[in-house]
Amino acid sequence: MTTPPPAPLAAEDVTLGYGGRAVVHGVTLAVDEGGVGLIGESGSGKTTLARALLGLLRPLSGRVLYEGRDLAGLGRRELAGFRGAVQPVFQDGSEALDPRMRVGSSIAEALTAHHRMGAAERKARIAELLTDVGLDPEHAGRRPHQLSGGQRQRAVIARALAVRPRALVLDEPTSALDVTVQARILDLLSRLREEHGLGYLLITHNLAVVDRLCRTSHVLFAGRVVESGPTRDLLTRPAHPYTHALRAAVPTLARASDPGEPDEAGGPGGPDLGRAVRLAEAPAADAGCAFRHRCPLAIPRCSQETPILDKMDGRRVACHRAEEVLAGALRQ
Repeated sequence: MTTPPPAPLAAEDVTLGYGGRAVVHGVTLAVDEGGVGLIGESGSGKTTLARALLGLLRPLSGRVLYEGRDLAGLGRRELAGFRGAVQPVFQDGSEALDPRMRVGSSIAEALTAHHRMGAAERKARIAELLTDVGLDPEHAGRRPHQLSGGQRQRAVIARALAVRPRALVLDEPTSALDVTVQARILDLLSRLREEHGLGYLLITHNLAVVDRLCRTSHVLFAGRVVESGPTRDLLTRPAHPYTHALRAAVPTLARASDPGEPDEAGGPGGPDLGRAVRLAEAPAADAGCAFRHRCPLAIPRCSQETPILDKMDGRRVACHRAEEVLAGALRQ
């Protein structure tokens, strides 16, 4: 039986922090074809983990792996290969593109850094990339401020694809866009995934986006993965109270239509989104479950014993009462 090749990008029991203080704790995941979602509210550690996967932050412990090799041990040539194979796509295209440079020059910069090609070949490649992401080749002559938000994000994606990467790290790639443009960018990412065989890590708080693009997902709370598995299973039948709270915080037509009716996530008029944010900002505990202070199912054991990420119902979940959550202990 042939052993499958290692994922182009992976984290192995990675702990991260600033000034020696850990803010991400023991995360393991692999970024391969099919898309991997990293879900959590602001302050949960998503972007910190992304920085480590891009080689911008060294772990306090654990390893970031590129094609099965520890990123910390790569030589200069291997590191250059990693930089080309793993590309970021950030939240705001206006910040990701140099305002002084034309779009074509920004893409050419990436091509020059990783590929040797003549001027004519480079110009043809830029036109091909812009066409591939749904832009006209004439956009190469424009500066970022002359593009719409959706066009800028397409240009950022074109630049990331210029070096023919194996994996993309997408940090909230559609959150700065309106709903209509979001849908177009999601269609683009879905198509590019199939055509280029890309693996990607999608960092988001938008459950609809991760449901659309990712086969598997990891839910991060206070720097720890509390639930991971097939995305659709996590969103339709969550096994962790925090995953349940995130899903409950998504507005629905029924909730919006009756402003006087309190719902499961908070006060009148819809879900308590502020409360959902506060959940993610809760500090990780030295012992016990970090979510216990907000959890409606917390018991004394939750204060005494940190739950481990264990297999259950086709996923992994870190909760002492996961079986009860799956059985419907929390109102849907």
